[in-house]
Amino acid sequence: MPFCTYCGAQVDPTRPYCPSCGAKLERAASTATVQMSMKDRGSELEDSIADYFRKSGLDVQARVKMRDRFDVSHEIDVLASKREDYGSIQIAVECKHVQSSIDIKEVRNFHDKLSALGITKGVFVSTGGFTADAESHANALGIELWDMKIVQSKLSSLQIPQKDVIHDALSFDPASIGLLKPRHLKNFQTLSESIQLMYVPVYFADYHCFAEHTVAGNSVVLESKGTVAIDGVNGRVIDSTSTGIAPALPRNGAFIGCATMQPQTLTSNSLPHVPLTIPVPKVETVRARDIAKAELVKAISYNYEYRTTRTSGSKLLKPRRKDVDVLEIRPMKVPLLLATFRSKNNAYARTCVASTGIFTLDQTTTCAQCRNPAVWVCENCGGIACESHSRACSSCGRHLCSACVVSKGIISKTFYCPEHQPR
Repeated sequence: MPFCTYCGAQVDPTRPYCPSCGAKLERAASTATVQMSMKDRGSELEDSIADYFRKSGLDVQARVKMRDRFDVSHEIDVLASKREDYGSIQIAVECKHVQSSIDIKEVRNFHDKLSALGITKGVFVSTGGFTADAESHANALGIELWDMKIVQSKLSSLQIPQKDVIHDALSFDPASIGLLKPRHLKNFQTLSESIQLMYVPVYFADYHCFAEHTVAGNSVVLESKGTVAIDGVNGRVIDSTSTGIAPALPRNGAFIGCATMQPQTLTSNSLPHVPLTIPVPKVETVRARDIAKAELVKAISYNYEYRTTRTSGSKLLKPRRKDVDVLEIRPMKVPLLLATFRSKNNAYARTCVASTGIFTLDQTTTCAQCRNPAVWVCENCGGIACESHSRACSSCGRHLCSACVVSKGIISKTFYCPEHQPR
């Protein structure tokens, strides 16, 4: 049974939407047969090169946006830096997953980008190799060229199979597995369980909104600072935190607690032995930045009430797109533990962030017949019930919900399960 990559709930593969959160679902059958696109292979190459520089002791940023002195935006596939006694060094890497050789024009464009950003060291990586003119021109400009043979030589020094590596991943807290058990249900041992680990791609975007408006002769300032978390698969804002004016965005705290954590490169051998899935990001860094800005422009508002000698009223103030600045965006892979607990024909999902232990979904907390806290599992139908909607069989002691229990007597009632109902 597949899971929703947005909320972690179990879903019916024949239905187009998740019943818990309403997110559009991808067809498992179709995605399983689709081969990796050139863009996905390019992202995998960038992650491998970034991991090589991390292992070499450099600080690495992947798919980073930078502005030159003319305020023109450029994207660097991999930016590696290191502080030395005499200053800091920067290495910009251009990665191309192509089949044909890179020509001199591509090398010139890369050199122009380095010059505009003031970066003196450049590495050009191409899986298709380079033409003779490109090699001679790069040699004159001091740009290193890495073809597939050189890349394989570099990556072999890592001594880790790339398929077992998870880049930009947050650490896994082993105690979070124990938190999944619904211990608030007094007979939770009657439930069967299955656990899956999913490293979901999430972008954390720091923002600052500052807008000035004039209403009835008064100057009004809208200011908000904070961070938003964006799902790297469907592009939705899934969490946020802020100071100042709070945007009308999801604010559950489950993912934002990971925003300040330091990502690292993990291997599957260091993780618990549970089924592991890693969804492929479908939102790029540039797109995530645009999503953050667009959602913040829509979500930040302030209802300003004014009064003058002649009139009074209110006006809804909103920022313009230029008033919202996305300061930094950080791609991470956040570990989600997806647990499913079953009894009879009922299944209950519990999902928590394995780095913080905060739950994003819990279907075991409320009674199936009311909204009171659930404390028992019905051992006849598998439903969960609160104290007022649960009874114990006087013959065998099994706990049942009020829909399954059979009572005898009017004043002094005795309760039985269907098997021990008096004849």
